[in-house]
Amino acid sequence: MPIQTVTGDPLTTDAQTLAFGFNAKGRVEVATFETRLYDAYPTAFASFRKQCNSDRIKPGMLWLWREAQINLLFLVVRESSVGMTRMRFVENAMMTIARDYPLYGLTSLAIAPLGSREEWGLLRPVVEYWLKMCPLPVSVYEPADEKGNK
Repeated sequence: MPIQTVTGDPLTTDAQTLAFGFNAKGRVEVATFETRLYDAYPTAFASFRKQCNSDRIKPGMLWLWREAQINLLFLVVRESSVGMTRMRFVENAMMTIARDYPLYGLTSLAIAPLGSREEWGLLRPVVEYWLKMCPLPVSVYEPADEKGNK
């Protein structure tokens, strides 16, 4: 199924699941989107952090939170909150989604930009490569600046 490119706010998606990049330490990141997501779903982040502190979460893994209006799929693409997004972690997460989406019960997926605006240009082709042949409906959000411009 072709990947749909979307602009706008990922928090307003109609998809069943919202995927976003996060770190393996479970520390809250300070970017605008992550702060809004944390404010909307603090329990999900607390549960994720608990899994990280128990050493159950490693870079490249997925972690799904189903107890909200929209499912949250944590893509562990950074080792820490101050580290850069690693292509190998993004690739591992995308391979897992493409292969195991039925096991996770995913019916549609929206992916917020992974990493910084500068990193996204290198990471998006990895997302497209692994998900373009997947029958799962996928919407990929393009990054916007602080004013909402593409």
